[in-house]
Amino acid sequence: MALGSISSLGVGSGFELQQMLDDLRAVDETSINIKKTEKTRLTEQIVEFNSLNAKILQMKSNALSLSLESNFLDRNITIDEEVALVTVQSGTTISSYSLDIDRLASKSSWQAATGVALSSSIMYAEPTTSYTTFTEPTIGVDTALSFTVEHEDGQQTISLTIAANSSIQDIVNAINADSENINGETTYVTATAATGENGSYVKLSSTTKDTTENNQILVTEGPAFITPDLTFSYQVGADNDPVYVTIPPGTSYTSVVSLINDDVNNNGMTAAMVDTGIGATPWKLTFTADETGEDNRISISANLTMTEIQGAVAESLNAAFSVDGTEYQRQNNSGIDDVIQGVSLTLKKVDTTQLAISSSSETMKEKIINLIDLYNEINTDIDLKTAYATDVNDEGGILSNIQSLKSLDSILFDLLGTVVDTGTDITSLADLGMETNQNGTITLDQSALTEAFASSFDDVVALFIGDSDNGIEGLGDVLNDRLRSMTNSSTGVVTAEKSTAQTKLDTLTESIETATERLDKKYDQMARQFIQLDSFIGRMNSQMDYLSSTLDAFNTSKTD
Repeated sequence: MALGSISSLGVGSGFELQQMLDDLRAVDETSINIKKTEKTRLTEQIVEFNSLNAKILQMKSNALSLSLESNFLDRNITIDEEVALVTVQSGTTISSYSLDIDRLASKSSWQAATGVALSSSIMYAEPTTSYTTFTEPTIGVDTALSFTVEHEDGQQTISLTIAANSSIQDIVNAINADSENINGETTYVTATAATGENGSYVKLSSTTKDTTENNQILVTEGPAFITPDLTFSYQVGADNDPVYVTIPPGTSYTSVVSLINDDVNNNGMTAAMVDTGIGATPWKLTFTADETGEDNRISISANLTMTEIQGAVAESLNAAFSVDGTEYQRQNNSGIDDVIQGVSLTLKKVDTTQLAISSSSETMKEKIINLIDLYNEINTDIDLKTAYATDVNDEGGILSNIQSLKSLDSILFDLLGTVVDTGTDITSLADLGMETNQNGTITLDQSALTEAFASSFDDVVALFIGDSDNGIEGLGDVLNDRLRSMTNSSTGVVTAEKSTAQTKLDTLTESIETATERLDKKYDQMARQFIQLDSFIGRMNSQMDYLSSTLDAFNTSKTD
């Protein structure tokens, strides 16, 4: 373990022993300090190599973007977004259109003719006491029963006699078995026994569901029957089958809404109770189609009193619009992608607007500008950091001893000046406004660049993309491939120099550590020896002082 600096060293001897040790070590550390200086320089060089390589990689990234044809196919859209929204596929033809929206697509809707006080109000009332209910036995004498039912073959009348003292089940059996009620393998009307709050009763139901009229049963003779279920139908669009809804007595409007919306046969209509806020009966039942357009128009059977709201008086539910004077109708307001190729329209309001599709050239122009800017940064860095010392007090650039980098800017300059045989008037970056300055930097005339994109867009694309069918490599690929090679971990000039510097740095670090460890051991031993020397000299000084005082005392006594 090194002793380091000993504050008391030299106290015994009176000599500056610690200073002597420090001076000797400073001489021995000269070679180590030289290595440390070189290590610092190598570390700084690696930082510069990383910076240069990063800038070349950025150049490559821009070149790669310029080599991809899809990037030149991006499109800009100009339209009044309050009137319509538009999405455009890449490569869509550059053009402009006049869009006139005459009508937006709407949803078919109906509303109850009258309102109720509460959404929980009863839509179809329970039977009152005026309706006859039966207790068993129900009839004391033979009783005639006659009723009619609407059927697809016309009105069917069923007449029979209910025997005296018949039970509810006897009545049911008699009706179902009556010959006039037999319709092949089924019946015209099915009788069932039911029990309600007011007692037991016979329920009659039509067996045919083709139309709402087939459900209507009229008892013309016999006991009064309980009020039948209310049945109505609705149909969404001409291509869908009617949906039949049966509403038992005592059902509230809220329950009717659930009955319709939860029905597995519901094919595109939503029922709701809405508060109109008008008068003492503000709540109204509404039906609304789930989708817009004529294909989703709702029709309702006559035995449900409702008023058509949207789509009334033969008003079309389709969107109506024109593009450049050609008229169109569509079921929806959005996703209209079959009118203009590559364009999807979303109509927002009735109005007129202009749709313009143009090339999205700004991004590609930025890539070209960045390419030139990065070259100029690299050119400036190389000129500054590879410069030789101009006098004895000038250390030169941090990369002045790296010969391979002195020509890097020239290589990049020649690369940017590559000429491509496009067969057009635009064959190089010089035709896009690139100019060379006397100091080796490049200036890009952005006005000329913008003009080239505006007037000769296809020629600009040909410069960077080339023509693979004719074996013409575009400038984008040329730059990308060459810059990839320059930044390759094995072939890149900057990465190779960085690797060399890193190897030297690692070797120097190890050498400095070894030499420092050796000096620590050497001066640890010397410090111990100096301590012993200081102690020995201290004892000798003490003996000398003792002898001197003894002699002085002797001489004094002799004189006396």
